[in-house]
Amino acid sequence: MICRPIRPEEFLQAEKIMNIAFRFHWDKYPENDTGDRHHNIFGAFEGGEMTSCIVANAYTCAYFGKDVGMLGVGGVATLPEYRREGHIRHLLTLVLQEGYKRGDVLASLYPFSHPFYRKFGFENGQHMNRLHLDTDEMRQFPCTGKVRPFMPGEDDGVIKDIYNAFVANRNFGVRRKEWEWNALKKDPYLTHVYTYLWYADDGKAEAYFTVIHEEGSKNFIVRDWAFLSARAIRGVFGFLGLLTPSGDKTEIWLPGDVNPFLMFNEPYALRVEHTSRGMIRVVNVEKALELHPFDEGTAFTLQVKDEQIAENNGIFSVCRQEGKTLVRKMDEQPDAVFSIQAFSLLCCGAFSLEDILFNRTDCRVFAKQAVLSRAFPLNHHYLREDF
Repeated sequence: MICRPIRPEEFLQAEKIMNIAFRFHWDKYPENDTGDRHHNIFGAFEGGEMTSCIVANAYTCAYFGKDVGMLGVGGVATLPEYRREGHIRHLLTLVLQEGYKRGDVLASLYPFSHPFYRKFGFENGQHMNRLHLDTDEMRQFPCTGKVRPFMPGEDDGVIKDIYNAFVANRNFGVRRKEWEWNALKKDPYLTHVYTYLWYADDGKAEAYFTVIHEEGSKNFIVRDWAFLSARAIRGVFGFLGLLTPSGDKTEIWLPGDVNPFLMFNEPYALRVEHTSRGMIRVVNVEKALELHPFDEGTAFTLQVKDEQIAENNGIFSVCRQEGKTLVRKMDEQPDAVFSIQAFSLLCCGAFSLEDILFNRTDCRVFAKQAVLSRAFPLNHHYLREDF
């Protein structure tokens, strides 16, 4: 078996393999297509035939207020006749190693099976709250500010500014590329997908939200939205209450820092579905530690065990002095030992050290538990992209 990046002329075959696996809408590409869509796609080959493929999407995302490279693993597919022969195991290990070489710090994916991807260092660290309620419940919020629809062809700069400010301090928040805003270019009267901007009374744009009118029902879904203030959230909810005559039910995807039980008058009227949104992984332990916002004077050593990326294996000494974090590999007794899965949850702020120690068996702390607990605080996550 050979694992390598695919060539331009092999793109169509990779698309066919993914189509067998995911049954997406098929738009046939020209057989002689030599475009650049093959970039970041890796394939496994036997006897010259492509058996499996993986898309190693190159994203830039937020990590404690800094922009870092993120490997977005998608399109993981194998022809049925080659499954359970280890093709993806070899291919995914290669992709992770290439992500390290590319300079990625983090990685994320949406698993078909958590146990399967856990074997490659990924862990369940992305969560989303889906709020379900009668649209009429939104009417308790006053219609403050001003709302106007966004139409294709208008300047979308204000929407992008709101989004970028929104994700800046939410780990894994992707800095979207231009093509990821293509939905704004589609006619809402044909798609029944409507985007609005919310302005405060002082004229400042503080939120955008996209409302999907679910086909065949009187339900609304707000899946993509961003806000800059609490007043913007309430203003958006107030506007959604005006949809009552047209929609019976509303579903809103909430980031972790929005608690509807503190906002609505009658909590019994709410149903909040806390659901897994994806798995996360640290690709480069040294860089993740160097970029982490440790307090001045923080010092500890920890050991990380990573079966896929050899550079992540070892005992790391961390010391924050004079505004810089020095990370070095040492040969000494560590204060703690973590699998790459447990380390990823801790370093990215998905769970507290206490929660990880209580619920997992792949980590141990020998010393400086209070120091480590303060060093790795919780931090909000947000990953909306589908890949």
